[in-house]
Amino acid sequence: MKNNKIKQAKRTTLVRVFGLMRPYAGFLALSLLLAAAVVISTLYIPVLTGDAVDDIIGKGRVDFTALGKILMRMCAVIGITVVSQWCMTVLTNHAAYKIVKDMRTSAFDKLQKLPLGYIDSHSHGDIVSRIITDVDQFSEGLLMGFAQLFTGVLTILITLVFMFRLNPLITLIVIGVTPLSMFVSAFIAKK
Repeated sequence: MKNNKIKQAKRTTLVRVFGLMRPYAGFLALSLLLAAAVVISTLYIPVLTGDAVDDIIGKGRVDFTALGKILMRMCAVIGITVVSQWCMTVLTNHAAYKIVKDMRTSAFDKLQKLPLGYIDSHSHGDIVSRIITDVDQFSEGLLMGFAQLFTGVLTILITLVFMFRLNPLITLIVIGVTPLSMFVSAFIAKK
């Protein structure tokens, strides 16, 4: 029964958080697209580096024309990465700060409607401090969690796509061995 209440409380909290995020869904969706661009361009740089190495292997076989084209593509990809990362950060920060503003406004509106008995039983500074601290922690979690969670998941998925493109057999072996290594790590960590 207690577990059901906890699960229900978590579900209710998530629904409320998504409700707060809904007005800024456009910013967050665009930020996700930019996160995908960052991950793809970041993971494409080693592919270009491999192509460049292939063009310089062997005595007297350096293809400077092809190498120059690869370096130009690499510069363009790095530029895309930098601009996408900056735009993603700006959009995520904008959405997070707007969400926090809405939360603070809502909290202080609620504070204005509290009965006097509640306010008399708690120091006003304690209530305001708690609101500010909780909202700031939520803001930091939203900023860090959004950026790291989605870029982390995208990095894993897109890395698997790149690996599969390069060598499907090794990719399948890695996918098969990864859960086993996680199980062994968890078993060792418990001891």
